[in-house]
Amino acid sequence: MKYSVETEIDLHRDGVVALLTDHDKRRHWQAGFKGAEALEGSPGTVGATTKLTFQVGPQDFDMIETILIKDLPYEYCVSYVSSQSASISRSQFTELPDNRTLWRVDMEIKVSGAQKILAFFRPETFRQQTQASMQSFANYAGR
Repeated sequence: MKYSVETEIDLHRDGVVALLTDHDKRRHWQAGFKGAEALEGSPGTVGATTKLTFQVGPQDFDMIETILIKDLPYEYCVSYVSSQSASISRSQFTELPDNRTLWRVDMEIKVSGAQKILAFFRPETFRQQTQASMQSFANYAGR
């Protein structure tokens, strides 16, 4: 499944990129985020892997993030792999007037298990979840 979403943020592109790539700030805007643990490579560099932990209901949920492209402040591409999905998220950042930023995300997701059923019957759920997360970030960044 592939889709794209975008949102405008009331912050200059450099500030957006700095906040978005800082795992320590993630708990302020991403629902359920508990922490990040560097696994391989130098954190923040292409090829680096990080275990991200989220709380979903009463359970913890882990995914592995790998930085694929880091051409900041223009583009940032990462993969996320969990027990039920694998995705590639390609972010592009465009400067707008009045120190604003357009953040566009192109997603490609492959799912299995219960997520596969959800993707078949309600594919818009994934897009809506991404849009909600982006809006949460925009609200945090533009505060």
